[in-house]
Amino acid sequence: MNLTKFNHKSQYVTFRLEDNLIGINILNIREIVPYIKITKVQQAPAFVLGLINLRGQILIVLDIGVLLGLEKRRIHSDSHIIIFKHKDVGFIVDQIGDVIGIDQKYIESIPANIEPEIQKYMENIIDLPEEILMILNAQKVLLYTLTNDEIPKDQL
Repeated sequence: MNLTKFNHKSQYVTFRLEDNLIGINILNIREIVPYIKITKVQQAPAFVLGLINLRGQILIVLDIGVLLGLEKRRIHSDSHIIIFKHKDVGFIVDQIGDVIGIDQKYIESIPANIEPEIQKYMENIIDLPEEILMILNAQKVLLYTLTNDEIPKDQL
């Protein structure tokens, strides 16, 4: 078998937070579920929406939009919860998009003119024909949200 014929593609689940197109590596995702009633947690940080019971498992639900400096999510019929693979944590999104495969050569670094609040949670960008796809770094989101501390400079 000649392996040189295969493209080195990464696959991303895309979603919307307001007008922003964001993706996350599919390898970081356990599942995507339609909105489930979220039980609020008193005195939780603003980015913690609350808890859900997903088939008997209690999961924390985050509002990543708040971390990115966006308005708090408003729940509607297109809202979904994306569950991380290795943690009992999920995050709510405004709308689920497609799963796309992108060749590594099209992945670019985050430009310096992107807001610092957004930069610290993003991994890369992909310049698509009609818009920019920002790639979320799952490790940075989980590190910040689970420790509720600033991300150490050496991990940015």
